Amino acid sequence: MREKAKYIRIGIVIGVILILALEIALAIGFKGFLKRDSSKVDIRLINEEIKDIGELATVEYLYTNADKLEKPMELLGKDIPISFTTKSLVTKWNGSIKAGIDIDKVEAKENKKTKEIIVSIPNAKILSHEIDNESIETLDERDGLFNKVKIDDARELDAKSKNTMEQTAIERGVLERALENAKEIIYKIINTDVLKEEGYTIVFEVIEE
Repeated sequence: MREKAKYIRIGIVIGVILILALEIALAIGFKGFLKRDSSKVDIRLINEEIKDIGELATVEYLYTNADKLEKPMELLGKDIPISFTTKSLVTKWNGSIKAGIDIDKVEAKENKKTKEIIVSIPNAKILSHEIDNESIETLDERDGLFNKVKIDDARELDAKSKNTMEQTAIERGVLERALENAKEIIYKIINTDVLKEEGYTIVFEVIEE
């Protein structure tokens, strides 16, 4: 009778151990399932963080420039190429060109299979071009016969020079630097501890517009 009671107690203990082991196994398995299927990465939050940046001007190109405008007198819509009728204007000024990206066109997507955050980003562009009005200096101004220098001439020179300086900035790589700086800023913002813990990498894809 005592031996039977002993076996019953052993059976109960073994049964309890098996139940506990099963519960632990199920708990571990369930946690593993949650970890596999419920990533902590929130792509919606990542996109919100990107949009919160606002305007992303990443390069400022400062310059000093001087330019000249020459215009002969016009008669009936045609130039009169006579030297003493030609007016001229030479000015000098400081300017600032800002380049960056349109943040509204940036979008991040998650690839769970490859564990990548793929950020689509547009090419950089010139966002603004400002001239310091206080720095404008007229180096030379000459009226032609019946052909005076007017405010519209200064505006024309300003527009022509702006286009020239923007092209110069582009040729000197301002847009390439702006794009790389934008990538670096976005990377630092979204490369959180969560992404690192989950083993995600960040990849950039440039949108061709």
